Amino acid sequence: MRSYDEYKRILMLWEEGLNKSEIERQTGIPRPTIRDCINKFGTFAQLIDYISEHDGPLLLKILQFDLEGDHQTILEAYAYLLGLYLGDGSIVKMRRVYRLRVSLDAKYPNIIGECIRTIQTLFPDNQVGQVQNMNDARLSHIDVSLYHKDLPLFFPQHALGQKYQRKLTLEAWQQRIISAFPLAFWKGLYHSDGCRHRNIVNGKDYPRYEFTNKSDDIFQLFCDTCDRLGIHWTAKTRPCGDGRTNDVMISKRKDVEILDQLIGAKS
Repeated sequence: MRSYDEYKRILMLWEEGLNKSEIERQTGIPRPTIRDCINKFGTFAQLIDYISEHDGPLLLKILQFDLEGDHQTILEAYAYLLGLYLGDGSIVKMRRVYRLRVSLDAKYPNIIGECIRTIQTLFPDNQVGQVQNMNDARLSHIDVSLYHKDLPLFFPQHALGQKYQRKLTLEAWQQRIISAFPLAFWKGLYHSDGCRHRNIVNGKDYPRYEFTNKSDDIFQLFCDTCDRLGIHWTAKTRPCGDGRTNDVMISKRKDVEILDQLIGAKS
């Protein structure tokens, strides 16, 4: 079975008036596949209807490595969004669909923009919304949201209660994705619950990255990803409210320089 993008391309070109041979030359997809796609689905709209009623979400098939094709862009986008979701995301049932909401600090417009683009990459047929939230007459944070009936399939960590109060275990296919794209996953976690700041010791400036989360499981995922990237880290646990929180520090100069080149300060 071909990928969603390939079927979409075939049917869009067909509806533009190209014949099967012209579609084959433009896409490189074999003519028999083009013929079968057109005979089975007819139009792009009918393809979407068929998927919705009969075949389940194609995105999940891609994420679970059940579809052949080059899906690197989608898998990398998912790794990043998974990191954001674990930090600042939530899913709630809204009548017949679910809503994904990622709450992001308004002072980081580039992160907000990246979150929106990532969601659009994964869900190109769904509208991404933004809600501004005020605090003391000032813009505090932006809720980036998406409505989709299958969200719990894409984020099986969804459940009632705070994430730090329950066990969080990734599915095997999620582990495979973050193993393939550890930097994207690290970036999502960092954009949610991390910071880069200057640590002044005896008048000397020592920049470092920090990550803070109350969930032991998310803390472990972050540390494991640092290990996968070859980044040295130290950690401590401290009291926080009715429980405790985990702090991870990345302070070695070479690691900070690498992260500055690849990720940089939040903006």
